Amino acid sequence: MVRKELISRVAALLREKDIRKPVSVPKQVFHISDENGNHKDFIAPETDKSVLYNVNDVEAIVDACIYVIKDALKRGEEIAIYGFGKLFLRYAKEHTVRNVLDGEPAKVEGHYIPKFTVGNELRRCAQIYEQSLKDKELSNPFPILPDMDD
Repeated sequence: MVRKELISRVAALLREKDIRKPVSVPKQVFHISDENGNHKDFIAPETDKSVLYNVNDVEAIVDACIYVIKDALKRGEEIAIYGFGKLFLRYAKEHTVRNVLDGEPAKVEGHYIPKFTVGNELRRCAQIYEQSLKDKELSNPFPILPDMDD
């Protein structure tokens, strides 16, 4: 799934669940006058409404989340989301590798690598997917084989 599809799916889910953002409309005063010089002020009180999130709102939220995650990693902080997983930096020690072109050993300096540890809920998603594949195999015991006449 690419970024654009992620944003579209999140926006659709928010609409489906009717999750709304609060919007406050400030008090407004309307001045009405007639030809005789009479005038009257009408005050529309402040109201609180709620509107659905749109794709631009979701995009801004996703962008902000990604920015915060990148910023935390730049500082060496660990990001842990309960049930989803943990994102952190791991230090890879200096080591020697073999150059594929000439077979000579090459030295790789020590450096940090982003790592992700899977959470339990994410692991369960993989197990559910695996089970659905097994169920598909069982539901079609006689797969259609291609014609051998050609």
